[in-house]
Amino acid sequence: MRFYLSTVLTVAAALVSAAPSPIRPRDISTNELSQFNFWVQYAAAAYCQPNYAGEASSKLSCVVGNCPAVEQAGASIFYSFSNSTPTDTAGYIAIDSTNQAIILAFRGSYSVRNWAADVTFTYEDPGLCPGCQAETGFWNSWALVRDHVVEQLDHAIAQHPGYELVIVGHSLGAAVATLAAADIRGREGGQPSASLYAFASPRVANTALAKYITAQNNNYRFTHTNDPVPQLPTLSMGYVHVSPEYWITAPDNATVRESEVEVLDGAVNWNGNTGTATVPDVPDVAEFDAHHWYFEEVDACLGPGIPFK
Repeated sequence: MRFYLSTVLTVAAALVSAAPSPIRPRDISTNELSQFNFWVQYAAAAYCQPNYAGEASSKLSCVVGNCPAVEQAGASIFYSFSNSTPTDTAGYIAIDSTNQAIILAFRGSYSVRNWAADVTFTYEDPGLCPGCQAETGFWNSWALVRDHVVEQLDHAIAQHPGYELVIVGHSLGAAVATLAAADIRGREGGQPSASLYAFASPRVANTALAKYITAQNNNYRFTHTNDPVPQLPTLSMGYVHVSPEYWITAPDNATVRESEVEVLDGAVNWNGNTGTATVPDVPDVAEFDAHHWYFEEVDACLGPGIPFK
């Protein structure tokens, strides 16, 4: 009886705290839209095997044609990582000298080990701030590659002083990118101004951690129409989002206009993606098409099937 009452109170508290934001959403500017269209291409490139398993100094490319601006910029791989951890965390560090940026990109779900990380949904203390709890699978996906990635990132920053640091990812990659950004910004000698572009990220944090990451600023968290992935793990489990939310209302496979991206504040805001579920706090996982389309088909480089590796 005590457990049941505790569960009911947890769910009730989550739904009460999820009242619609009284702040009127705003549209984005043409310059912002241009930036979003650009940085998402680095998240798209993270799905292409030659990039997350490429040799240093080789150029980033997308055989499916969904990162033309990255290819035009001549961005090159500084460090790549994949298939070396139980979670199969994969991605790359790239140098974009045209735009004076260092990019840390994480691949979204691809292997069985990725999916196992996706569905853990238990808490772990990441040691980032008092009372902060992160989703275990997402945090471990970062923690298992952190030492090598941070070491290489420090080398890249030392060799390219003044370059902007941008951290990107889509889906699972966005979840890992969010926690990596929080960690990299907050560590001693870290990069507090690093920008985060998280496309279709699931929830990664409890309220304390979400507030901590939100307060770091430079967070661009995107959702698309009724994509169910950002609605997981559920509010009743105690998870909330980093703010603000950039909610794309354009249909699938369509050019996104400025008026079709609404900026919404709050760890929970029913006026955006969270409010699209048919039943509150119950994602419709059958409605998955919107998950692929974030200014473009982000995961188009993903091969068919799920490899058992």
